[in-house]
Amino acid sequence: MKDSKTFKYWAFISYSHQDKKWSDWLHKSIETYRVPKVLVGKENDQGIIPARLFPVFRDREELASSNKLGSAIELALKESAYLIVICSPNSAKSQWVDQEIRSFRALGKSDRVLCFIVEGEPYASEQPNSSLDECLPEDVRYKIDCNGELTDQRC
Repeated sequence: MKDSKTFKYWAFISYSHQDKKWSDWLHKSIETYRVPKVLVGKENDQGIIPARLFPVFRDREELASSNKLGSAIELALKESAYLIVICSPNSAKSQWVDQEIRSFRALGKSDRVLCFIVEGEPYASEQPNSSLDECLPEDVRYKIDCNGELTDQRC
C-alpha cells in the first residue's frame, strides 16, 4: 500500500446526507487544522508529516440512484489515505455509507478506517430490547473474509 504522502486526499469523509452539518464541520476542521510545529516535517510510518491535512474529499452532491458507487467516488476512495465515517443512526442505515466502507476496505486499507460517532450507540443492534439506536454501519462492525465478504466477527 502507498503511504500517505502519495495519496491525493488525506481523507475521504463518508456520511449520510442527513448528517451534512457534521460533515461540513469536520471537513472545515480538518482542512484548517494546523499540525503542531514540533511534528511538521518529521517522518512516521506513513510518511512526512505536513503542516496541514489538505485536501479532504467529501462528496457535495447526492449519489446517483443506482446500486453501485459512481466512478468518481471509487477513484476518490482509492486516492484517499484514510476513510473517516461519521457514525450515527442515519449512517448506520445508509447503503451508500456501507458501500463506501466496503470499497475502501477492499483496497486493503481496513486499518485506516476512522469512526467519528456523533449520535447513537455502538453495537446497540446486538442488545435485545435496547432503546438505543445503532450508530455503526454494518461494514464497520464486522470483519471481512478473504473474499471481501462480511463475517459475523466483530472488528
